[in-house]
Amino acid sequence: MAMQDACPEEKATAHMTVSKQQNLSASRLFFLDNIRSVAIIFVVLFHATLSYSGGANPWWYVQDPGVIPHLMIFLIFFSVFLIPILFFISGLLASPSYDRHGPSSFLKSKFQRLALPLLICTFLFSPVMPYIRQVLRALDSGSEMTGFWEFWLQYLQSGSRLYAGSVIQSTQLVVTQYWFLMVLFFFFAAFALYREGKKKFRPGRTNHRPAGTPSRAAIYIALAATGLITGVVYFLACNLINTTVWVTLGDLFQLQPARMPIYAAVFILGILIHRKGWLDPLLHAGHPVAWLAVSSLMTFVYLILVGRLPTAPGLLFITCLFRIFLVLSVLMFSISFFHRFLNRSTLLWRELSANSYNMYLIHLVPLVVFQLLFLRFSMPPLLKFGIISALTLLLSYGISRFLVRKSGYATVLALVLLFLAMCFFF
Repeated sequence: MAMQDACPEEKATAHMTVSKQQNLSASRLFFLDNIRSVAIIFVVLFHATLSYSGGANPWWYVQDPGVIPHLMIFLIFFSVFLIPILFFISGLLASPSYDRHGPSSFLKSKFQRLALPLLICTFLFSPVMPYIRQVLRALDSGSEMTGFWEFWLQYLQSGSRLYAGSVIQSTQLVVTQYWFLMVLFFFFAAFALYREGKKKFRPGRTNHRPAGTPSRAAIYIALAATGLITGVVYFLACNLINTTVWVTLGDLFQLQPARMPIYAAVFILGILIHRKGWLDPLLHAGHPVAWLAVSSLMTFVYLILVGRLPTAPGLLFITCLFRIFLVLSVLMFSISFFHRFLNRSTLLWRELSANSYNMYLIHLVPLVVFQLLFLRFSMPPLLKFGIISALTLLLSYGISRFLVRKSGYATVLALVLLFLAMCFFF
C-alpha cells in the first residue's frame, strides 16, 4: 500500500520507525567516537610503557633502567587489537563519508586529514625523537654528538634507502605513529578507486544492498568465516616475513608487511557491515559479558601460544588463527559494551572525541621528552609511568584544544619555530 493510502495508525507507525532509525544512526556516532577516543588513549599508554621494558624494545628512544614487571603481557595484548579497532571504525565510516562528499571531495578530505599531517609532522616534528635517542646513545658510548641540523639532513637522506628490520632486534630502526596515517590513506584511496570502478563497469548496480536482519547464527558464521579466511592469509604472510619486521623507506614511510592482511581485513569488514546494514544486528549479537568471557579465553590461549614461540607450521597456524579471533572478539566486546553503556555525548566524551586524533598526532614527542626528563629521578617505574602518561595526555590535549583546533596555520608556524629552535640550540 502506498504511504498516501495508508491509515493514520500505519503512518504513525512508519513515522516512528523512520525516526527511530534516524535517531539510532545519529547515536551510533557517539559510541564509535568513544571507542576511538579510548583506543587512542591506550595507544599513548602503550607507547609510554616501552621505556620500561628492560631493553626488550631496543629501538625505543629512551631506555629507562627501571623495569615494570610483567610488562610484556600488556604489550602483547594491546598490540594485537588497538590498531585493528581503529581500522575497523574507519572502514565502517568510509561509505557514509564517500556518499556524502563524492570521490573528489572524499579524497581531498582524507588527504587533508591524513596525508598532509603525515608530511608536515614527518619532516618537522618526528625527527626530534630519533635525535634524542642518538644523543643518549652517544652519551652512553662516549662518541661525538652531531647537531640537530646535521642530523636532520641525514634523516632526509635516509628517505632514499629501503630498510627492513625487526623492532625486537634493531637499535637503528625508527618507527613513529605516522605509519598508520599513510596506510589508512592508501586504504581510503583504494576504496574510492573501487567505488569509481564499480560505478563505471557495473553502472546498473546500486552500492547498498540491505539484506534484511540476519540471525545471530548468520552473524556468528560470518565472523567465523572472516576469522578463518584472514587467519589463513595472515599465516601465509607470517611464513613469508617475520611479524616483527618493519619495511621503511629511510625513516619516512613505514609499514609492517605481515600485519597488512589483518588491517585490510578489518577495514573491509567495516565497509561490508555498513553496506549490508548489519551494524545494528551485530550490536545485539551477544551480551558484552559474554564477549568479555570469549575475549578473556582467547587472550589466555593466545598468550600461552606466543610464550611457546611457535615456529612449527601447525602451531604457527593455530597462533595466527587465535590472534585473528582475539581481534574479532575484542572488537565485538568493544562495540557491544560501548553501545550499551557508553553511547552518550557528555562534555568529557565530546572533548575526547574532538581532540583524540590530534592527541594521537602530537603525543610521541612530549612523551619521549618527559621520559628523558624523568631519567634522573629515582622512583618506582610504575609510578614514573603513571606520571609521564598523565602529563603526556594533558599536554597533548592542551596543545590540541588551544592550538591545533584554533588555527592550522598557527600550528604549522609552531612546528617551524620548534624546528628552528632545535637547529639553533642543539
